[in-house]
Amino acid sequence: MKVNESLGSFETVGYVAALAGADAALKTAEVRLLGCRYVGSGLVSVLLAGDVSSVKVAVEAGCAAAQQVGDLKWQTVIARTAEGLDLIVAESRKKGRQKTAPPEKSVSRRSSAEPRKRRSNSRRKKIPQLSQEELDGMRVIKLREVARLMPGLTLNRQQIRSARKDDLIAAITSYYRNEKE
Repeated sequence: MKVNESLGSFETVGYVAALAGADAALKTAEVRLLGCRYVGSGLVSVLLAGDVSSVKVAVEAGCAAAQQVGDLKWQTVIARTAEGLDLIVAESRKKGRQKTAPPEKSVSRRSSAEPRKRRSNSRRKKIPQLSQEELDGMRVIKLREVARLMPGLTLNRQQIRSARKDDLIAAITSYYRNEKE
């Protein structure tokens, strides 16, 4: 990147939106793609350089294309970059090469004819049978751990995460009653 050159950037949620945006930006105006970097938490930044008007048009086109495919979080155009900013961008590009995308999940290579193996019951954690006094003496964090072990509990995971102590104890005791029946 040259001193006094314009810098444009937009940030998307997801790589596909960033890719679509970068493609539209490069096709729309005479700009250079400085990089496409995975920032973290699903955010991907696209950096463009060129003259002011070209960068503005490219960023607008890139943002419009990215919004059609996914979510756009931020955009900016710096008309004339200050001296030294090129060092930050260059450093960012070096780091971007080390970590450009989230790690891919490994895909199992089994034939469709093979049945899936079921997990054995020995791997499952045992559901503790706790008395009312033990439940009353437990901290909320521990009660949430116990509640997550119980399949078919009246609370779902989201509700367990935000439930108060009384609600957790009531759900766990209700679970114990239903299991006895």
